[in-house]
Amino acid sequence: MKLNFVIIIILSSISLSAYANTQDEDTGNVQINPIVIVEPNEEIREEYEAQIDTEFFELGAYVGIIGIEDFSSESIVGIKASFHATEDFFLQANLGKTEVGISAAEEISDTNIIVDRNYEYYNLLVGYNLFPGESFITQGLTLNSTFYLIAGIGNTDFANDNHFTITYGSGYRVILNDWLTWNMDFRNHSFESQVLASKKRVNNLEFSTGFTAFF
Repeated sequence: MKLNFVIIIILSSISLSAYANTQDEDTGNVQINPIVIVEPNEEIREEYEAQIDTEFFELGAYVGIIGIEDFSSESIVGIKASFHATEDFFLQANLGKTEVGISAAEEISDTNIIVDRNYEYYNLLVGYNLFPGESFITQGLTLNSTFYLIAGIGNTDFANDNHFTITYGSGYRVILNDWLTWNMDFRNHSFESQVLASKKRVNNLEFSTGFTAFF
């Protein structure tokens, strides 16, 4: 019995010594490496956002196509001036001019219904910036833009007569830099006309584009 007890004590001592040596060896092999903070590799991208500073007046020119009811579609040129009263509302004056071609009735009858073929209009419109936003041209180029509605009244000089005209439509404006903008417009010029046999209300649709400058 005593012999067995002595053997157990000896084996226990050997096991504890071996465990202690193992712990010492493991502790001696541990190496503490410094903490390295890895920063993400992000490229700094500089964006250019064109916007108007403090200018309220806008002046420019445009070209386009206008469809004159009962006649033909003709190219049109004009000038425009705008005053931006607030961020949402603006006033705009337009002056456009073209020359009317021969109508289908004139071709059939081989006669001239009208002598003066100059077509000229002017109007004063009120615009509302409905959807202001941004146009992303490239990764580094962002341009402010807006979609707007516009309507007003004016006069159309056609066939030696003046016609009270209601004009309405929409447009899209892109600010290219601090003073220059590009515009695309769609308008309907509606007035009562008696150029042909009967009096009726005509709708002359116009699509135009142009550039304006702020000052």
